[in-house]
Amino acid sequence: MFSIDTNLLVYAHNTGSEFHEQAITNVTQIINERDLNGQHTVCLSTQVLTEFFHVITLHRIENPLSINEALSILQDYKDAGIPIIHQQETQFQTFLEILETTTTRRKTFDVALAATLKDNQVSGLYTVNVNDFVSFDFLEVINPLLPSTDSPSLSE
Repeated sequence: MFSIDTNLLVYAHNTGSEFHEQAITNVTQIINERDLNGQHTVCLSTQVLTEFFHVITLHRIENPLSINEALSILQDYKDAGIPIIHQQETQFQTFLEILETTTTRRKTFDVALAATLKDNQVSGLYTVNVNDFVSFDFLEVINPLLPSTDSPSLSE
């Protein structure tokens, strides 16, 4: 299973973004994919949904959404049946283990997301910021905005 990073959701829902059209097309395709049993092949984490809400309503971005518009989008994702993953009891220990491999405090929230994904057996992440997750060898990281032949898979 894959998860979607905050940046991709923000681009998909921010009509002022130069990446909006490409991101909304990719996110729509990704969230509609199903496995052979008809189950979603993607999930969203509560951290990403929280970050999305915070960023998409910032007045510093071009075309921010109102609180009600952002809430509606979050409700739509929930209503679509996309699995929402949460921190597990092991979150803090996993966070500490991964944090030991980092050299900068700027990766704190990436480490927290990676710990949630690892603890929930999520093996991949769709993100525009591939380099932010290159050190997490348990994740396959893909930028869906790149042409598929150029989209790096960093699990190798």
